[in-house]
Amino acid sequence: MTQFALAMSYLDNGSTLRSMFRLTPPQRHDIDPAKSEVLAYIMSNLACELGRAIRAFNSMRNKKSQVIVYDMVHRQWRGCDWVPPQDEDKVSLLLRTINDLKRDVAYLKTAVKKHERSIGQLERKRPGKRKEEDESKKEEEAPSYEPVVDETLMEAAKKASAEEEEAGGEDWWKAMRAALDDVEVVAAPLVA
Repeated sequence: MTQFALAMSYLDNGSTLRSMFRLTPPQRHDIDPAKSEVLAYIMSNLACELGRAIRAFNSMRNKKSQVIVYDMVHRQWRGCDWVPPQDEDKVSLLLRTINDLKRDVAYLKTAVKKHERSIGQLERKRPGKRKEEDESKKEEEAPSYEPVVDETLMEAAKKASAEEEEAGGEDWWKAMRAALDDVEVVAAPLVA
């Protein structure tokens, strides 16, 4: 890692690029390094050559560090904590910054809503397909069973109800057991 790899890298005098350039006044940058006001400012403050100033500038304008930020309205680079000296200009800069942040938040909200809608559509599609597939598989795999009515049990129940009526309804359990004992019960087949 080079000395200017990060904006928080320490300089020879012990300070950081952020502490040194956070209040940089607005300046223009040109593709031609010799014409760039920002690079000239960095070179004079660091007392270094052009190559080192370019590396420092690239490090400080990185999205992660944002020591030097680009002002799109005035098309200039300025320090992240720089504010104009006049009160009216301070207010307009702060309002512009707030509006930029509001736009960013609105954009993020719409992106999140789109993502949630796409997830919702996928979830709505999938359960229906799964449900239909599961039902069709169940129909294919599981043979249909009809309830098997054991006539001997039915006769025993009728006999028990008849005995219950004769007994007055008090000894229904005894009557049912007696009826089942009289009839030979066939065990129902086990179903997997």
